[in-house]
Amino acid sequence: MSHDDGESPAPRSGAPTYSMLMAEARRQATLPRPTARSRREADIRQVRWWRVRTLRSISGLSTLATALVFTCLVLAIWWLVGPSIAPDAWFPLVVSIGLALYGAYRLRGALGATARALARAARAPGPAPKRYALLYDPPWGGVALLVLFPAAGSDDVRPDAVLELRPLPQTWRRFLGASELPADLPVEPAGNLELRGPTDGLPMGVPWTDGQAYWPKRSYGSDDLIGQEGQALMARLLADAT
Repeated sequence: MSHDDGESPAPRSGAPTYSMLMAEARRQATLPRPTARSRREADIRQVRWWRVRTLRSISGLSTLATALVFTCLVLAIWWLVGPSIAPDAWFPLVVSIGLALYGAYRLRGALGATARALARAARAPGPAPKRYALLYDPPWGGVALLVLFPAAGSDDVRPDAVLELRPLPQTWRRFLGASELPADLPVEPAGNLELRGPTDGLPMGVPWTDGQAYWPKRSYGSDDLIGQEGQALMARLLADAT
């Protein structure tokens, strides 16, 4: 992800600019939109990464912990009731053990590493100030996207990057195929934020605004935005703009 020095090239004819995307973000904010979560997550700067609900979900730790609790519950019932419950206990026991193994595999693998990398990025010093516009793809409540712009400059600057925010996991569903709520969202459709920790290992960085980290799932850098996929994304975001 590029970091701006305060200057940005003049926009090409028809290229999306901060003023265009900010206006569309404000228009979309008037549409029916997903409700943000009612309580804030733990502050990653003050707690271990596994205390943050979204990072637990990414890593597989939530699945592992829930499956282990269920396994213990089944075994406790089996021990209390006796062998007569065995025919009914085998299936839930096998499923819970399988889910525990799946959660452990995620925790030890790439997804666990991703959760830890996000935690390190969110705590990184030297935040880069940015302006943002919050849009949806599609606009009536789809994937939440933070379009980032240089903090300085005119309203005609082009985007630096786009961050796709991770959906917020439901607290009562931890298993494969469970539906997810949309990402928790900044209060305002446009404003200012701090971007912490972009590195070679995690080029997207973690945005902070209003004292809250918003966890990215995917990023589009400045080079990506001038490619075919990035241009198609911008065309979708501005398809209903007036």
